[in-house]
Amino acid sequence: MADRPPRVLFVEDDVGKRYVIARQLRGADFDIVEATTGAEGLAQLTPDFDIVILDMKLPDMYGWEVCRRIKENPQTASIMVLELSGSLATPHDRARGLELGADAYLVHPVELVELIATLRALYRLRRAERERERHRELFLGTVGHDLRNPLQTIVTAAQVLAASPTLGKTERKTVATIERTADRMRRLIDQLLIFTQGAAGGVPVRREPVDLGELCRAAVREHAAKHEVVVENLLDGRIWIDAERMTQVIDNLVTNAIRYGSGKVTVRLWSEGEHANIAVHNLGAPIPKDKVATLFDPYRRASSSRGGVGLGLYIVEQIARAHGGTVRVTSTAEDGTVFAVRIPRSERTIEAPPP
Repeated sequence: MADRPPRVLFVEDDVGKRYVIARQLRGADFDIVEATTGAEGLAQLTPDFDIVILDMKLPDMYGWEVCRRIKENPQTASIMVLELSGSLATPHDRARGLELGADAYLVHPVELVELIATLRALYRLRRAERERERHRELFLGTVGHDLRNPLQTIVTAAQVLAASPTLGKTERKTVATIERTADRMRRLIDQLLIFTQGAAGGVPVRREPVDLGELCRAAVREHAAKHEVVVENLLDGRIWIDAERMTQVIDNLVTNAIRYGSGKVTVRLWSEGEHANIAVHNLGAPIPKDKVATLFDPYRRASSSRGGVGLGLYIVEQIARAHGGTVRVTSTAEDGTVFAVRIPRSERTIEAPPP
């Protein structure tokens, strides 16, 4: 990371200004990628960029709007944003830019030495943040892997006990409790590992032809033993998915529906062109509007009083993205809450994950 030059996306519609500044920055050992509009810049932006330089008055939108979209996307939120303007130059303009998410704001014309110093300061912050992320991901990943070995010992011991003919009724209930708890621990460890994979650049998936209806019925079987869960399967044929990962999606969504909703939970499967859809519906109080925008961010929950660490929906979205799909939520007092996952049916129709 430290050996490569800082990677900078420069969004500026003035060709002459962009040429001069980009040339000067390349001479100062910055890796510059150029864009002329906000939409073009957002389309080119990937998590490997360190800094975005934004002109404030672009042909299609203000730099404030581009900055907002960068910071709202979990994949690009930690990229540093420098807003640069010659017309929006008042203290009020600069304050507004910083309050709306920019990490720095300079007024054009700006001295090259000041621009370079500001970019280098932002790059130091970006590197420090990446180093913190790397250590956190390494720690979580190591913990997740190291927990598997003792957990497997617990599972094996419980299976040996369960096979003993000398156990009484009370002992068998205890063994069953151990097995259920161990299975829950396994799912939590899997979620921890998926979180670290998602943060590191994407969840790996192994696609194979799967009967999604049968997989869904198996995934909700444990929930259905304690709660009314109905599966409505309108799919025909098999679809290309990672069965283990998609089981986690269904389990997380049904767990979420039971935890936060009330009454019957319905899981509906249907086809739509080249895509398959999974919708999990529950009744109950709607999700507050101010929670919806961050619902799929890690460590966020619709309610702080219902338990969990807030990774379930983040993991659902990461697995959907890894399949080339999307996940959406609608929630009203009248119709209840629906989480809908849409994924390509075939390997041939896999789409790039949305930015």
